[in-house]
Amino acid sequence: MKKLSFTIIAAFLFCSVDAQIQNAGFENMTDGLPNQWNVKKADSYEGKIDYAQYFGGKASMQLTGKADNAKNFQSFSQKVPLDIQKLQKIEISAYVKSENTKGKINLWTQVKDENGEMIDFGNSESQQNAIAVNKDWTKYSLVFTVDKNVKSLLLGGVFSGNGTVWFDHFEMNTIPFSNEEPSKASAKYIQDFKNIVKKNSIFSDKLDWQNIDTNLQYLSKGMKTIDDTTPALRYILQNLRQAGDNHSFISGKERSEKQKKSNTIEAKPDSRLIDQNIGYISVPGFGSLNKEVGNDFALQIHNMIKKLDSENTIKGWIVDLRGNTGGNMYPMIGGLGSLIGEGTLGYFVYKDQKSPWIYKDRKFGDNKIAEPYSLKSGQAKIAVLIGPNTASSGEATTIAFIGKSNVKLFGKPSAGYTSANSIYPLSDGKSFALASSYEMDRNGKVYYGKIDPDVPVESQEGQDMDIETAKTWILN
Repeated sequence: MKKLSFTIIAAFLFCSVDAQIQNAGFENMTDGLPNQWNVKKADSYEGKIDYAQYFGGKASMQLTGKADNAKNFQSFSQKVPLDIQKLQKIEISAYVKSENTKGKINLWTQVKDENGEMIDFGNSESQQNAIAVNKDWTKYSLVFTVDKNVKSLLLGGVFSGNGTVWFDHFEMNTIPFSNEEPSKASAKYIQDFKNIVKKNSIFSDKLDWQNIDTNLQYLSKGMKTIDDTTPALRYILQNLRQAGDNHSFISGKERSEKQKKSNTIEAKPDSRLIDQNIGYISVPGFGSLNKEVGNDFALQIHNMIKKLDSENTIKGWIVDLRGNTGGNMYPMIGGLGSLIGEGTLGYFVYKDQKSPWIYKDRKFGDNKIAEPYSLKSGQAKIAVLIGPNTASSGEATTIAFIGKSNVKLFGKPSAGYTSANSIYPLSDGKSFALASSYEMDRNGKVYYGKIDPDVPVESQEGQDMDIETAKTWILN
């Protein structure tokens, strides 16, 4: 009984981490700003030291906001170097207070490797520990698993909205691992997840599976339910990030169920006539795996093209993918089929295997246009607009155009998520989108990162220079 009692108590004890947060209580400052902390300046916000409000010591970090929308925010941060010799679970905590506040408050942390690349991220919302507004001093925490690959943390607080928020007494501690064996259900869930990665990830060969397996044995101790396994899954994802995978992710049960029935992305396709002779089509991301919903999305795009072409004399087309953040590529490409044309549009590639993207009889994947429209002129110039928000399936849609003699890309480099994700359902209703292949254009070029435009365009205030540059090319 004494041994059991000791084990239970030990699980709740915390040990100090060797690397510590500097000026954790905001006691030291220069010109009204805290030493060791970087305070981001933002319109409608102010960040400063406050000596009237504090949890402990004599000062706190005060963020005041007068923003009417949640798009802008005020943040502060500190880089904390780490020297991790073995797997550790760390807790980052702080006390937060707010008054007359309407908006969102978060603690946040980026976990970085030796190259400064982010391999893990979490905030109060993503770790299901939301910070309540208009509440007196309350402690909030974030928990991360770190190993020898982690060399630093970038941590801090952020506020978006109206009102005043105070942060104080940041602290970082280790949480001891349990000695108790995981339940069969949790161990199986972790093993199943690991097997998906091991068998299907394009980065599997780059992972140190022996080290991962050893660390998972420690990390999984004490896990009783499937919900308890989140740190183990995040640790595997962290190793994928370290290997170069910036695309794989887990979707929660609610989002996974919604994707089966409807589009999780609110943005809609748009179209208009430019200068009486250029057809403009904007295709946003599409977040559904439902065949009927996908057909409706593809048909919207198809009908926009049909209307513009049948009612006007079109000299060229602008396809705007700058806001296409990804999702399901098939309805996007299927809807644009009148412009892309039939045939092999690209490929999924993994090692020596190559799977073609075939668009035939106006059918692409599961999506088909029942009554297809043929353009008056299939040789009109097509300008495809891309940028840093063109991601994932937005990039795949871009690739489907590459190699056509009448197409040029305009804008800025894309986001760089040019691997293709396969969706694996998990036993608790979540789904796992895993990068399982790279993407190749019709000419045989494989994309491992960002897509560069044929015509780079510099921004100019007050004008959409991507469209203006594309117009000039089309009309000349």
